[in-house]
Amino acid sequence: MGWKAAQKLTQNWKILRGDNVMIIRGKDRGETGIIKRVLRSQNCVIVEGKNLVKKHIKKGQGHEGGIFTVEAQQLLHPSDVGVKIEEFMKLQWTN
Repeated sequence: MGWKAAQKLTQNWKILRGDNVMIIRGKDRGETGIIKRVLRSQNCVIVEGKNLVKKHIKKGQGHEGGIFTVEAQQLLHPSDVGVKIEEFMKLQWTN
């Protein structure tokens, strides 16, 4: 990683693994989920149970073919999710 890319990384992270968050932008906007992984080097987070995509699998030896719904790893920027504080029931912005 070059020095310019390192300057664009988020320095102060307000979200951690296991936090309950609400997605603010993207196709899953308005849905809640739990942070599965925080990738600080790539400046993104992965939310569990989101970004479900259809995958076409060809029939082969030992398995059936068809269209299956699988979870793709959704890399979200930390500004695209907000921490959901349950005792106050409001949204706290991460940036």
